[in-house]
Amino acid sequence: MILPLRSTKEVWAFDWFDLDVPIQFGSMFILPTCLYVVQRHSRMLLGHEFVRELDQRRVELFLHRAFQEKGAPDELLVPDLDEWDETVWQSISREYQCQINLVDIEPTEEEAREEESIESQLSNLIAGPAESLLASHGATFIAQGLVKTVKHTRSREKQRALLAKALELSENLPEALLELADLDLQEGNLDEAAENFAKAAVAAAPFHIQGQPSYFLKARHGCLLAAWQKGELNDAIAIGEELLFADPTDHSGVRFLVPLLQLSLNQIEAANEFFTWYRQSYPDDLEDPGFYFGWALTLCEFDDEPSAIERYKRGMLQNIYLAPLLLDLPEPSPELWQHNERGDYSYAVEFVDSFGAIWERDAAATRFLRELYVSLSAQLDALIDVRRQMTELQDNRYEPQHRQIWDKLLAEEQHQMARWGLTPRGKSFEF
Repeated sequence: MILPLRSTKEVWAFDWFDLDVPIQFGSMFILPTCLYVVQRHSRMLLGHEFVRELDQRRVELFLHRAFQEKGAPDELLVPDLDEWDETVWQSISREYQCQINLVDIEPTEEEAREEESIESQLSNLIAGPAESLLASHGATFIAQGLVKTVKHTRSREKQRALLAKALELSENLPEALLELADLDLQEGNLDEAAENFAKAAVAAAPFHIQGQPSYFLKARHGCLLAAWQKGELNDAIAIGEELLFADPTDHSGVRFLVPLLQLSLNQIEAANEFFTWYRQSYPDDLEDPGFYFGWALTLCEFDDEPSAIERYKRGMLQNIYLAPLLLDLPEPSPELWQHNERGDYSYAVEFVDSFGAIWERDAAATRFLRELYVSLSAQLDALIDVRRQMTELQDNRYEPQHRQIWDKLLAEEQHQMARWGLTPRGKSFEF
């Protein structure tokens, strides 16, 4: 069909708004964001779509559909955002021969009223289904669904909106308070984090079953982290000891943190007692490199050098970056293959940031570690060379002999680790 030529320039405006009404979205409950386009001058609604959150990819798909259904305008006005990728807008502009302008315009009073009218019109489309949803599922069920959606949401603002609505529907919902406290902790709002973790612990306590993971244990672990970040180390240690009594299985890994906090306060005797208790309580445990380094330092303080060497060696095999970072020496490439995330360079950096001062203030302990590290340089170099080859092979997965070469390198790595003369134990390496 031949369309008549337009005599006037067709200008559209794209916009969006967030709703505070939960709806079902596939398997999730969300607080939708409504995308819409209107004719710039008449404000006639041309298309809309409810999505989980504002995202440029979703906007792009929405506009593609609108242009294909209605025909592309001569010009599209889009509110400017720092997060927009301008190359995407340029691509759409070329594809549809449409001028796209990113604008930052304050609406007039009349335009603001028109926007309110459009938003009211679109909001009414989901008001009925939202009421039916609440009646059929119940407030607590929907609140729990909103909390689950937080983990699939990018925007911090939207995450907080989801949690606020969840707590509005179900006051003191433990999982909502936990997520809110986690956000505060990540953003450095330590007082708010501590308060919300404490609220979550109180709310979750009646549902805690001894020996099982629970929101109560997660909340108390959060209290420990908040106290640690606030510099309240004695409180953090006390919470950690309480958690180990309440949950001996230690699902959150508190056992690896408590003695390092004690060492941070120069509580050497207490740390030594903890390590002794640990050895009896967790005989076949995961091998955590930072924990082993702290254990080695403590053994040095009690003049048990052979045991200290053994713990340092185990720690170095788990993470080859810790020692050089603590000693301010050149470290191996951060790209080397590792068995797990505890072997990563980022783990070592975080550990040194948190606990490096323990070694900085103890010249004798640092000297002992330096001498040991230098004495192991040849063995370390051989192990690093094998892991470098493993990294290179990982980047070449289409090698026809990949499996055979990999098995050979893995056997060589086990051989190199066996040269360190350690008795096999723990759940990280088998040699």
